Amino acid sequence: MSAKKVEKEAERALVAARAAVDEAERAVKKLDKRSRKAAEELTARLEQAAKDARKAVRRSEQTARAAKEQADAIAGPAVAASPSSGIPTFHSLRDRAKAQGIQGYSRMNKAQLLHALGEG
Repeated sequence: MSAKKVEKEAERALVAARAAVDEAERAVKKLDKRSRKAAEELTARLEQAAKDARKAVRRSEQTARAAKEQADAIAGPAVAASPSSGIPTFHSLRDRAKAQGIQGYSRMNKAQLLHALGEG
């Protein structure tokens, strides 16, 4: 093989290599665009999930506040003493014992309820 032929073959191989490199660079750019787009989509989904989580926390806090207010409202009147003597009624003592989760309150008399509630 002559030197000119070898040079021409090398030139063709070099052109083919340059074309292959250019094609690879284009593929990398496409891949980068896809990766960037996928990362942006994941970021958007993560931000939405964070918003949803914050909203759920706010809702649960509101529900807890409402439940506490309701429990306070229910427990409030049960604390009221009988109007004439200042001593709580049997029924109000039972209601308070039930609200506090005292076991066996339904079988207790007034003195036992007062003792169980820490008032006697």
